[in-house]
Amino acid sequence: MAFKLYNFIFYITMAAFGYFNLFFQDVGLDSFQIGLVNAIPRIFALLLMPFWGFLTDYLQENKKVLLITLLGTLVSVILFPQTESFKLLMLLMFFYTLFQNPIIPLSDSLLLDYLGDNSNYYGKFRLWGSVGYMLSVSILGYFLEATASANLFYIYALVLIISIFLLKFLPKSKREIKVLDPGDFKKIFRKKRLVYFLFFVFILQTAMNANYSYFPIYIVDHGGGAFLLGIALTISSASEILAFLFSDRIIKNNKFSKIIIIISLGFVLRWLSLALFPYRLIILVSQILHSITFGLFFAVGVDYVDQISGEKFRATGQNIYAAVFMGVSAISGSLLGGKIYQIAGGEKMYFVWALLSLTAGLIYSFYLLKKEKEIKINAA
Repeated sequence: MAFKLYNFIFYITMAAFGYFNLFFQDVGLDSFQIGLVNAIPRIFALLLMPFWGFLTDYLQENKKVLLITLLGTLVSVILFPQTESFKLLMLLMFFYTLFQNPIIPLSDSLLLDYLGDNSNYYGKFRLWGSVGYMLSVSILGYFLEATASANLFYIYALVLIISIFLLKFLPKSKREIKVLDPGDFKKIFRKKRLVYFLFFVFILQTAMNANYSYFPIYIVDHGGGAFLLGIALTISSASEILAFLFSDRIIKNNKFSKIIIIISLGFVLRWLSLALFPYRLIILVSQILHSITFGLFFAVGVDYVDQISGEKFRATGQNIYAAVFMGVSAISGSLLGGKIYQIAGGEKMYFVWALLSLTAGLIYSFYLLKKEKEIKINAA
């Protein structure tokens, strides 16, 4: 129950994060500057991303490292409303990203330690984060539209304080305390299955992270505001709850290649809808595909990476996965998306993402099907 309550509360911060770019727009940044503020700090923070996983696996002090990241994030969000300077916002985003990025993979690593061999049940715990997000995002959007976008940071800080309080109730890892040889960490980078999967994740998440950055602006450009954005995000979070709820059955009852094909199609349909039909109803309906493009994709990825990494490098594996899922791809998505949006507009940007997702899906799916066929032949 402790993990479910922690996820429920913490993921309200992700609802607040969805409005960051509206704040940046309100203080006078254009779309390309918003892309730079989101991307450049991540480049430097990303270099330290695996460090958090190494530190956790090496010292096996997950909760203490997680506490440090929560406190660092708290300090950074409190400072955002104090400035409108492009350079200072860039600096603050560096510290925010440095401490915030590891929180989810470290929390997931702690949960996976608790689940042990039942990692496929991850979604049943993670869905409570989606519930918290869903129940708060529209209310937050309405509140910010009625007041000021800068208030999102004070709400963010309050939720972090509650999360820090709840952290002490999370169970500690069941693993024996054993300091690992730093040289052992090289082994995880030699796993080809992991490398190919991470490259696939990078391509699809470049599009998704661009969507996170520019979807609020796309909404505004089509006559909407923070409230309409909140409704769209509520629909997307509600849909992902179903994906997390049934993710264990989907993982258990389907081949990995089949799941990847479904996920790829979900991405293509979602981006094509926004590219070809930029109408409010279609924009809202397209958010249902978030169940596949985020909920199912993320849950499947956590389980797949956990199986490849093994217990010994669990935190490291999840941090590498998160570094690609939320880090490297966020940099590329913010920069490429910002430039495409600035030059050609939102519809063209989403059309590019549809083509990119289709290409990546076809190549990776053919690779997986070929490998499954080889395994079947060798087993015969």
